[in-house]
Amino acid sequence: MTASTTAARPLRVGAVGAGAIARLSHLPSIAAVDGLEIAGVADPNLERAQELAHEYGAQGYSDYRDMFSQADLDVVLVAIPNHLHRQVIEDAAAAKIHVFCEKPVAHNLVDAIAIQEACERAGVRLQVGFNQRFWEPTQIAKRSLEAGVIGDVQGFRSVYSEAWDVYPAATGYRYNLQQSGGAAILDLGVHRIDIARYLLGEIIEVCATMDHRVIPHPADDNVFLLVRFASGATGVINSDRFSPQVAGSTDLYGPDGTIHLSTETINPFASVPLAISSKLPREELPREITEAYWPTAWWNEYQPGTWLEFTPPRTNPYVSEWRAFEASIRTGVDDAIAPTGIDGVKAQEVVTAAYRSVRTHGWVSLPLADPEEPIPSYE
Repeated sequence: MTASTTAARPLRVGAVGAGAIARLSHLPSIAAVDGLEIAGVADPNLERAQELAHEYGAQGYSDYRDMFSQADLDVVLVAIPNHLHRQVIEDAAAAKIHVFCEKPVAHNLVDAIAIQEACERAGVRLQVGFNQRFWEPTQIAKRSLEAGVIGDVQGFRSVYSEAWDVYPAATGYRYNLQQSGGAAILDLGVHRIDIARYLLGEIIEVCATMDHRVIPHPADDNVFLLVRFASGATGVINSDRFSPQVAGSTDLYGPDGTIHLSTETINPFASVPLAISSKLPREELPREITEAYWPTAWWNEYQPGTWLEFTPPRTNPYVSEWRAFEASIRTGVDDAIAPTGIDGVKAQEVVTAAYRSVRTHGWVSLPLADPEEPIPSYE
């Protein structure tokens, strides 16, 4: 087990946590990347760990520390309740094992900073599982912004809705705020905080409202964040855990056009995962946009300002993020898309600023001088 690897052999990956996200998303994706192999699965429920590990010809463990000492790991997937991240990651860093941490990086900002610093000191790479960066609509939107398709973005709006019981779960930790650190904001909204930073740059001010309205747990289920970016743009991020549909969309507004995109596979916008309206003439638009529109252009001449609606390729973002992590470990260079530990800390800082805003009933500036902030109570 070493933080320095070559392309001579597959990187050995161990998973800490055998829950739904590991079983349904991460391990199948790891197995799909040629340069990776699954070497072990650790979970306090040994039967569950062994059952999942044996699907990939690996060993199951009840204690992740045994896996660290016995499985000769290069990489660890951390897919466990948020409040447990810090100890596992600090132990991995001490063992010189690279870390892929499911989002959020921690249940509070203090732990997030400690995790990032531990990995940096140990010289191991830390990637955070903000997989929505890897969706093709997100990437086309990013390239379109860089090409000036809608001009300098002035407004941003993103919504992420999901029922509280939509996914199978062995425990209810997401709604135990001392374990999760937050419900709608830290399970859903944090994705869109990261997308906002990825597309538009740093967030410098936050004003938030958070409520418990519907779900049976005393936790935030309805969240609105007003944000200001260093660029001068402003935005709204909304997440809830009571809507029965999984729904998510992001809109970017500029003086020359609008971009609408979705980063979910099951939602009301699935028929139009990407739509772009631009004042630019066709010859000034990026080819990937004009080529998607071209069949329609044979019959209807393109007019600047009309909506161009098309379906980008549906690649698996989990495979993409693992492929990016494998390459970054081998090359020692951060992937241009993949979120680093710093990105995880920055997203956590915005969440912490939102909590402070709820407590003080006002705008909160970033960066925060004090990383400690209590979680709002909904009892």
